[in-house]
Amino acid sequence: MKSYGSANIKIALLVTGVVIIIATLIYTQVLVSDILEREREIANLYAKAIEYIATDESQSGEYNFVLSNVVSSNTINFPIIVTDAKSKEPTFTKNLEIDSTLPRAKQVELIKELIEEMDGINPPIKVTFQDSIVLSYVHYGQSKIVDRLKQLPIIQFAVAGIFIFLGYFGFNYIKRTEQSNIWVGLSKETAHQLGTPLSSLMGWNELIKSAAGDPAKVTGLANEMSNDIERLSKIATRFSKIGSKPDLKPENIHEIIEKVVKYFEIRIPSISKGTFEGHSKKKIDLEIKGLTTSTALVNRELFEWVIENLTKNALDAIENMAGSITFDIEEKGSHIFIDVTDTGKGIDLRFKKDIFRPGYSTKLRGWGLGLSLSKRIIETYHKGKLFVKESEPGKGTTFRIRLDKSRQTGIDPGGTPSSAQNV
Repeated sequence: MKSYGSANIKIALLVTGVVIIIATLIYTQVLVSDILEREREIANLYAKAIEYIATDESQSGEYNFVLSNVVSSNTINFPIIVTDAKSKEPTFTKNLEIDSTLPRAKQVELIKELIEEMDGINPPIKVTFQDSIVLSYVHYGQSKIVDRLKQLPIIQFAVAGIFIFLGYFGFNYIKRTEQSNIWVGLSKETAHQLGTPLSSLMGWNELIKSAAGDPAKVTGLANEMSNDIERLSKIATRFSKIGSKPDLKPENIHEIIEKVVKYFEIRIPSISKGTFEGHSKKKIDLEIKGLTTSTALVNRELFEWVIENLTKNALDAIENMAGSITFDIEEKGSHIFIDVTDTGKGIDLRFKKDIFRPGYSTKLRGWGLGLSLSKRIIETYHKGKLFVKESEPGKGTTFRIRLDKSRQTGIDPGGTPSSAQNV
């Protein structure tokens, strides 16, 4: 599915570039046509003015004034050459870029070359007397703006080509970077997930050795080891669910969080439970507040993973020797809100959005992929929201989970509804 998405993005990028080229090319051609038509009309007007001057001597002064001050000066911005009817020698020129220091013969030669070039673009206009006698010819070319507009498609093709190339290159670079970050983050997250049960197993192993003479104590410790072994199996199952569509069932949110809290209370320094040797000075209290009967459609294993990730991140954020993590469950309308609040170091507002980016990390472990996976699990698989509700450096952070509330009656302990549900 990901490869199809990448291919679609590349195709969309290419199509967008082509559409931009075609649209601007059509628009440019319309502009060129309009300008050429205007210049053609002006050239005809100029030829008519010459004709009137030649045929109406009584008004020649007025026509000369119009020709010199109105038509020529303010309207004509393209090259124009007037030649006589017999020898086709130039009698008047305007807007020609010819070096005036050249000999007259050389200038005439260059003007004749320009006449041939102009006639190839626009047919010359005849100035006639009584529609039968040719008095002169008006040759005209194109203005600089038309030449520039005709060059514009080439520039557009070049710019669009660069745009497509840079877009394609940039997309591939971002994709490779994200894939690299995901692999690095996945490695860190795997180690992070395995770290707690493995550390616990090593601790239980040492405690069993020291309690070899107390069978009852050994049995209790063995049961805790079984919980950690079961957790290792659960971790493998969780990773296998990433990428597949999970089954959602009505679950009691308080019970899920309580199970996670109890697991951590035995394995982390806590104000209410015993601690492992070497960590007795650090006290962290885990507390659940709010509603105890709220149910939502969730995948239990994946939702547990989210709560564990948020708990671990909260634990890592608490750098003082004492602190607390609070889970507050409440209902508002058709939604259930779970606020996870810690008394840790908080998050700088500059990094508020970055913490959910794959591979982002501010410490040696955690936040590499945990929060990114958690956000994906909540928003993609559960159609909910996970975001930073509030945070203040030095005082702590609150993450908020929003889920759709499950509305049904008669949920049995296994989480199977006995009547239709409406989410």
